[in-house]
Amino acid sequence: MKKSTHNSHCTCWNCPAINLAGKVDFRACGQTVEKFGIDGTGAQIMAECKRRPELGLFDPTAITFKECAEWQLTPCGYLLKDMRIMILGIDGYLGWPLALWLGKLGCKVSGVDNYSRRDWVKERGAHTIVPIARMTERLHAAKEVLGIDINFREMDILNRNRLKEFIDEVKPEAIVHYAECPSAPYSMIDFEHAKSVQSNNVIGTLATLFSIHEVVPETSLIKLGTMGEYGMPLTGRPLFEGFFPADAVLKWEGREWSMGGELTPRDPVSFYHVSKVQDTFNVYEACKYWWLRSYDVMQGVIYGVHTDHVAADPRLRTRFDIDECFGTIINRFVAQAVIGFPLTLYGAGEQIRGFISLEDAMQCITRLIAKPPEPGQYSVVNQMSGYCNLRKLAETVAKVGKEEFNIDVKIQRVENPRVESERHPFEPIFNKLPDEFGFQQNENLEQEIRKMFALLMQPHIKSRIEEKKHLILPRTWWSGVKKEVEQIELIENAADRDKREHIHVASTEVNDE
Repeated sequence: MKKSTHNSHCTCWNCPAINLAGKVDFRACGQTVEKFGIDGTGAQIMAECKRRPELGLFDPTAITFKECAEWQLTPCGYLLKDMRIMILGIDGYLGWPLALWLGKLGCKVSGVDNYSRRDWVKERGAHTIVPIARMTERLHAAKEVLGIDINFREMDILNRNRLKEFIDEVKPEAIVHYAECPSAPYSMIDFEHAKSVQSNNVIGTLATLFSIHEVVPETSLIKLGTMGEYGMPLTGRPLFEGFFPADAVLKWEGREWSMGGELTPRDPVSFYHVSKVQDTFNVYEACKYWWLRSYDVMQGVIYGVHTDHVAADPRLRTRFDIDECFGTIINRFVAQAVIGFPLTLYGAGEQIRGFISLEDAMQCITRLIAKPPEPGQYSVVNQMSGYCNLRKLAETVAKVGKEEFNIDVKIQRVENPRVESERHPFEPIFNKLPDEFGFQQNENLEQEIRKMFALLMQPHIKSRIEEKKHLILPRTWWSGVKKEVEQIELIENAADRDKREHIHVASTEVNDE
């Protein structure tokens, strides 16, 4: 099977347009991934199609996406014609590029946002260093430049009545949930910030789950989690994709038990990550109780500024943050390099993280949308294209800066304000995306870093970095102490060091050594 048609074999059982007309005891088959045609009583499960009522009652496993006229082939697999997709958090770093991406694939995109990300960043005294337009201007530009109509509503998803009304109006066939505070440091500032993050994230997800259950139970939910939910087990235990594999065994006191199919342990590393773990359990239980269907996406660190759509016009750009709370590490490194600010490693700087570029993340989410889970199925996907030691990552940025842009980049180690192991094993399992969803990495690390340098070196953007450079060094300590970190070591000639020491970047496509 070609990777672009990873979902051609899926049937109406996966399709959000299905209307199950037979008697189904979902309590007996929550979490199922098996293809079955009968319920627990031995009666045949029959279905109707909301899009093709002329079919009448039929066996939902009889028609594949490839055979159905409602499913059309795209570069990311078969997609429902004019598929209705709602993005929660559409104004954000990920939500806005995804809206444009899906719109160009022919989807009918709707979205909600209450501009919290803009407010949170402003509260910290920061701003996006890549200027972004107001939503009204973004929507106009999307129509003018790309021919995309986006149905936007300003709202807080904690206002469940408004959220439920909008979902009922749109009847989305997939919902992508990005409407959460994504910052560990922000959640660690004080009690009020911890409470705000957990309330926004946990209650917002609950509101979404109940609204789906009550209005569009057939839709698929693509929920953004984080690899940080797993923590960094010092035993070196692999970070499986949500569940232990079938052959996993627990041995204790001369006895053994199968662990296959059980949720793997979580060890969240901040109050923000605790909220994401709570989300995981709430989504898992909702699929079990109500026969909902969901992908929980344990995402690595996103980096980059580029998709063809956001680059099509300055008004279509997505945000790019560099402050300690909302700037992701590669983005911050490149911004620091541009203004000659030494790249900041916390502590030993030997922490290992998974990464994926902005463009590749858009592809991944689209491929998940194109292959909805079965009713009652909760599935976890570890979303990354590779992983890297942070010191080596900084040296890669330094190498690109020197070789491509003639910038001498320094690296500094500073006190670590977090409570974490600075040297640890790391074995993430991220096989589902390439094996089950046809994902192929399009952007490698150095290519995307070059694009970031090219954009951030523009004078008006470089000046915006300079204006907020005092917010780069962390001041939020997990211990509650309020002070800026101090330098431990300054590393000169970082680009030359990179030439001497190989970089370990495991990838689904290549190993950049």
